[in-house]
Order: sequence, then C-alpha cells, then structure tokens
Amino acid sequence: MSEGLDEALELLEGAQHAAERHDMIAELARIHHLRGNIFFPLGNIDGCREEHERGLRFARRSGSPEAEARALGGLGDAAYAQGKMRSAFEHFSRCVALSQQHGFGRVEVANRSMVGFSRIYLNEVPQAKEDGDAAARAAALVGQPRAELLGETMGAFACYELGDFDLMQGYLKRTMRLARQLGARRFEAQGLEMQARILLDTGRSAEAAEMLREALAICREAGMQFCGPKVTSALSRTVNDSAERAALLAEGKEMLGRGAVGHNHLWFYRDAIEALLSAGDAAGALEYVAALENYTHAEPLPWSDLFATRGRLLAGAARGNVDNAMREELNRIRNALRDAGLKPFLPALEAALVA
Repeated sequence: MSEGLDEALELLEGAQHAAERHDMIAELARIHHLRGNIFFPLGNIDGCREEHERGLRFARRSGSPEAEARALGGLGDAAYAQGKMRSAFEHFSRCVALSQQHGFGRVEVANRSMVGFSRIYLNEVPQAKEDGDAAARAAALVGQPRAELLGETMGAFACYELGDFDLMQGYLKRTMRLARQLGARRFEAQGLEMQARILLDTGRSAEAAEMLREALAICREAGMQFCGPKVTSALSRTVNDSAERAALLAEGKEMLGRGAVGHNHLWFYRDAIEALLSAGDAAGALEYVAALENYTHAEPLPWSDLFATRGRLLAGAARGNVDNAMREELNRIRNALRDAGLKPFLPALEAALVA
C-alpha cells in the first residue's frame, strides 16, 4: 500500500531463497505472484508475465485453488500490461469465477475491477462501470481500501468514455481520498490526470494544463511507467505551440519505448491523434493511427479499431477527401461509437459529415 516497491523486491528476494531451501511450494507461488504484481506498475512487462507464469506453475503444484485464482489474476495483469486486453479480460474473468466458486472473497474483490478495466477496450463500457461499482461496494464492506480505490478509478474511466462528467466528479473525489489515504502517489497522479481531462474537454485548457503538469511532477517522483505517458499525451492536447506539442509527444514516445503499462499506449496514441487533428496536422495524426494499429496488431481490440478508423477518416476529411464511400464510413463509425455509448467522440465525426 505504501508504494515502497524497491524495498518490497528486496524482501521477496530473501523470502524466495528461504522458500527454495525448504521446498515451500505454496510460499513460492505467493512470492512469484507478489513480484509479478510489483513489476506491473514498474512497467517491467516481460518480468510481470514471467513471474505470474511461474506463480501459476507453483500454484498448480500446490493444489490450492486460491493460489491458482491469484495466479490467474496475475496473468490478467501481465496481459493488461502488454495491452492484450482481450486476454486480460479472459484471465480476470476466470480468476473471479474461480474465486466465486470457492468463496475467495478477497481475491474476487481484488480482481473484479480489472475485469472492467480490460472490458473497456472491448467496447463494453457500461458493463465495465458495473464491474467497478460492484468491486468498490464489496471492497468497502470487507475493508480493502486498495481494491476500493481500483473500483472507484474504474468508475471514473468509464464515465469519461461515456461523457458523463458530472458523475465522474464523484468517482474522482472518492479516488483521490483513497489514494491520499493509502499514500498511493501514482493513483493520485492518475486522478489529477482524469480531472484535467474533464477541464480539457469542457474548454478549460489552461486549467487542464496546470493540473496535468502537477500530475506529471508526481509521476516523475513516483514513477513514470504507470500513467506518465498518457499524462504527457493529455498535456499535448492543451498546448498551442507546435514545437512544445512535438516535444511532449516525443517524450511520451520515449517513455513508451522504455516500458509502460498497456493503457498508456492506447490512450497516448488516441490523444496524439486528437492533438494533431486539432492542430490541423492530418499527416501527423495518421502516423499515430498507424502506431495504434501496430501496437494492437498481435491482439486487435474493438476499441483501438474504432479509434484508428475514426482518426483516419477525420484526417481524410481534414484534407477535403470526402466522397460517398467515405461518407458511408463516417456514418458507420459514428453509429458504432453511439452504440458503444462513446458520446464525447461523436461531434468531430458529425462536423465532418456536415462539412
């Protein structure tokens, strides 16, 4: 809870040596699971996956359904960290189902919100919000503030995608209270980022920029891998100077190259497309459309497919290349966004159709 991740890794190293000397299978399952959990926010994507795979092997050797459920949740984290959100959804769903079957309430509560976080990228946002709400309620009842924090954050993410900024404010208020209570600085930074996104999307760019710079300062202190790149890309949408925008996007790309949790790639590319379209740089926007498609090439996602196509269409419209075929495609994507409830992303398409 206190985010002392380096110290935690040192402790686990000592614990692993002791467990290996005495062939303590159940403890080794737990140690690898915990190390995988620590690698997740550090952006050590390969390490996260490898540790949770080891944890699952030890869990199955131990014959403990609870250890197996925890390991499945860990594999969900690893897939999420890689941006493989469909695989993440499947792992988290199996974890929650196994936990419900055996009555592992704490494991279920800890992973239920992650079902929602991965479900967002399947364009099932209302259901994702339900997952977050259920997780937050259950966590509050059993006194798991970290799981409650995840559930409330899930609610904020869903409300943003749905464009319900009034409801989102309540989730963010609870998120920030819990983050500060736990000393979870990276979640505090993310809470500020999401609050700034409301300001940005309601025409208060200067205030949004100030808040995002505060969030970025916390990221530099607590670690950039958890939400630093998407804070940077949100900030790129607030600036008018093309050189500053380019510098922010270059910094964000460099962060992604060093390793960052999967949601950063998805939100960074979407933000970059928005920033460059707003600046009238259709060619630049198309570069980030290609980057989004490339990132999800191994495991395509409905969410990324929708936003990549939207970006490509809007870039074409900005160049005046609107014919009947494109008009039909603009209508199709507009309807797909509407069906998914993604209202904030409709006006640009509607303006292109009118034009």
